[in-house]
Amino acid sequence: MTKDHPGNGRNQLSTDTPISAVAALPEKQPGTSSSHEDDNAGAVVFLFPPPGRKPWSLSRIWLACKLCLLDIFAPAHDSGARDKRVEMLLDRHEASSKLLEARYSRQKLWYLEVVAVHPSLQSRGLGGGVVRWILEHVHDDPLYLECTREENVGFYESFGFRVAEEVELVDGAGQTAEHVFKHWVMVHPGKSML
Repeated sequence: MTKDHPGNGRNQLSTDTPISAVAALPEKQPGTSSSHEDDNAGAVVFLFPPPGRKPWSLSRIWLACKLCLLDIFAPAHDSGARDKRVEMLLDRHEASSKLLEARYSRQKLWYLEVVAVHPSLQSRGLGGGVVRWILEHVHDDPLYLECTREENVGFYESFGFRVAEEVELVDGAGQTAEHVFKHWVMVHPGKSML
């Protein structure tokens, strides 16, 4: 069964194609351009390995230096309220990370920042296939994420994640429920902890 992929209509998505086949595609080199057809991904993943897992190369060192200098000399600023919210979110992220690193080996703990599926491809099993591939990729090491939608908590729980912490960020004392940002820190303990 084949479905039209969003975009120019020439790309096709087969439900019979294993996620590993998609994952086996060659990686793009930093700084290279891609054609418009390559921009029609059905799913996106930002997965960060534990410290020391990714070897340093000259290009990675150069990129790290450029980003550091850019942050020092031309930091990105938004309105004061947004900066404050981002700072609060990053502080909570850091606190949650430290809590999990204390419980699980820091050298084995992966961080899954983003799993996103194009809206037109949701509810077809693509997200589940991506999560299964991620769990295989981390080789049974512990993995954590921050789920920002309550309706997605059950999805991750079906793959063995559990809620480690429920976080509510409130901008000020007088904030109403609709101004509270809530997220769930979830962890998959890996095979060694099951």
